[in-house]
Amino acid sequence: MKKVKLAILGFGARGFTYANIIKSHPEEMELAAVCEINPVKKPFIMQLFGVREEDYYTDYKEMFKKGKIADILVVSTMDRDHYEQAMAGLELGYDLLLEKPIAAELDHCLAIRDKANSLGRKVAVCHVLRYAPFYREVKKIIESGKIGKVATVSQTEHIGYYHFAHSYVRGNWRREEDSAPMILAKACHDLDIIQWLVGEKCEAISSFGNLFYFKKENAPEGSAEYCYKCDVPCPYNAIEFYKSHPDWFMIFSLDPDVEKVLRDERINYGRCVYRSDNNVPDHQVVSMIFASGATANLTVTAFSNEIHRSLKIHGSKGEIAGDLEEGRFAVKVYGEGEETVDIKARETDLSGHAGGDVRMVLDFVRNVRSGEPLSGLTDINNSIESHRMAFAAESSRKAGGELVKL
Repeated sequence: MKKVKLAILGFGARGFTYANIIKSHPEEMELAAVCEINPVKKPFIMQLFGVREEDYYTDYKEMFKKGKIADILVVSTMDRDHYEQAMAGLELGYDLLLEKPIAAELDHCLAIRDKANSLGRKVAVCHVLRYAPFYREVKKIIESGKIGKVATVSQTEHIGYYHFAHSYVRGNWRREEDSAPMILAKACHDLDIIQWLVGEKCEAISSFGNLFYFKKENAPEGSAEYCYKCDVPCPYNAIEFYKSHPDWFMIFSLDPDVEKVLRDERINYGRCVYRSDNNVPDHQVVSMIFASGATANLTVTAFSNEIHRSLKIHGSKGEIAGDLEEGRFAVKVYGEGEETVDIKARETDLSGHAGGDVRMVLDFVRNVRSGEPLSGLTDINNSIESHRMAFAAESSRKAGGELVKL
């Protein structure tokens, strides 16, 4: 079997995930090159993944000067870097595994799609939830007709209070102008899943949301600007959180001394969550209507104890209710009994987005090797619709919930 070569551009949490998948499937793929701008990560990445000095880059333009050095370019950099890097990669002849969102502007998303199509290149967008066994089984039941025609879909993305604080209050996605709208950066996954489950084009959207809690007026009395100076008990204390969650800490630092790192006030990760410079909403709701008259609602919220997604689908003959992280859902046909589908009991690998990460990568690698015309479930031509929905939702939110037609 011919091994497919992958080059990873951007070695944050997602780049690390893809590198681990490559390492775990040496019979099918190999890591040909890495480009990561943070020099501190270099020895760690080289040692862990066996990357040679000549295959390691800190500037993607230097890597691109070498021409096409792999079959697939994994673009897992920051949202606003995707457009330039994806367009250049396509010109070099790469097929792309493109982390969501496709880009931070709709016209850039469309330009990437159009260039890929004109050049005959494959682009798989990392909407990994389509590959999660939970959602694939739900889709199968819908397509069987068991619950009749889908009338309503309700999904809630419970981001988790600590995840939101890490990424959207202190982290790289805290400011829209530096990344992308929260509904796009975090929840285009969910919009994609809703549109896929309904199986129709969304015709109109409205949305509400705001920065409700993580702002100065909600800071506890006596609290400080940085956690290392603060004695007020708080679930968002950065030092306590990162000491107990070293995997999250390693996203931005490889120094073993958590307190020393967070005492550096140039690093935003030690800052009080009520005194950061964040401006993205911490909760948002999106209402949708589809071509058949089916409706859907998405709630995205920072305010949950755990990270999970809950789903409820009402059909003309029955309903489905479940939770992705719990790995099970119930199917109730009206007038009959209840059937529980236990995904965890039947699947062995549910790591990484409930099993979606590894299945997506394997599918795309095999697709590139086989030369099939489309790049699987998350081909850019399929994935673009969720981005249209996300941009429309953000336009509506900023206009006070005004209906936006697509």
